Amino acid sequence: MISREFISTFYTSLYSTATYSMSPETGDNTNLRGFIESSPDATVIANSETGEIVEVSQAAETFFGYTQEELRSMGVFALHPTDEQERYEHLFETHFERQPAVISQFDDGSPVFAVTADGNRIPVEINAWAIEDTEYNQPLFQGVFRNISQRLRRQRELQRQNERLDEFASVVSHDLRNPLNVAEGRASLLEEECESEHINPLQIALGRMEEIIEDTLTLARNGQRVGEMESVNIVSQVGNCWEMVDSSAATLEIQDDVTIRADPDRVRHICENLLRNAVEHGGDDVTVRIGQADEQTIYIEDDGPGVPEDERDAVFEPGYSSTSNGTGFGLAIVQRLAEAHGWDITLTNSESGGARFEFNDVEIQ
Repeated sequence: MISREFISTFYTSLYSTATYSMSPETGDNTNLRGFIESSPDATVIANSETGEIVEVSQAAETFFGYTQEELRSMGVFALHPTDEQERYEHLFETHFERQPAVISQFDDGSPVFAVTADGNRIPVEINAWAIEDTEYNQPLFQGVFRNISQRLRRQRELQRQNERLDEFASVVSHDLRNPLNVAEGRASLLEEECESEHINPLQIALGRMEEIIEDTLTLARNGQRVGEMESVNIVSQVGNCWEMVDSSAATLEIQDDVTIRADPDRVRHICENLLRNAVEHGGDDVTVRIGQADEQTIYIEDDGPGVPEDERDAVFEPGYSSTSNGTGFGLAIVQRLAEAHGWDITLTNSESGGARFEFNDVEIQ
């Protein structure tokens, strides 16, 4: 039996109420039974006062392993671990107070389970809402069950990947940077004590190592994550980054004033890397253009030599560089940061034959 307090909370606080009219004479699917029978999801209709199941979809029979007749003779809590009924009652009470009524986990992060006829525990997401039906003439609620096993598996894989990335970043930051700092210090002392044609190449090589470490840390720590999303004006971000471009002869052309929803720090990293890439490959007098291609696409392009079609996938691979002084991580970072936002990045040719980077599925405001 569902507690009276639960029923009161459930029935009065749900965010939407659907009304169905049973019309057996017309045989249409606007009635309750017709609606859930046509549903591809495991749908359960229950009395919100008693918890007794009154109707189920065909998909629910497949999902739970019971026949529809068996399900109609059960209560809703029989579909969850019976040894945790109080815990599930408390979950539903508190969750329905925090609309919308979408349930997939407890406050401690542990998943919500449905239990099948053969005893298997399936992690589920439940979408629930109150409904009214003229034939049944009783308070009802509808729950739609979805198996989220694959979603949880992906989340665990992502968590393990992030843990490995954090471990890798720690190794790079401490185990490599510390001896590098010693080497740079020794090179500076050597430059003060003597003159040698080998000192300058040594310092250049150490500087390159520092750049590689910085880019590797950026890729490892930030490439899969974004912070707080907010309105970001691309013109302002690019303008700030442009001041850092080491070429007074380069030209920046703003085609559109675009504001997007994104993580401003990650957008700055994207702009810095693309502007630096344009100058390194397009020359000191390169022209860079920023604009909006359509309702969900922005672009950054240049009039440099462009990228051959057979190399366009390779340029996003970590370590790939077509110049001797590049780290090979810049465009890999750009791609990872774009993907972390949910954007697709495409490399094509601009009208002038240079490189054109398009970011698709962007939320443009």
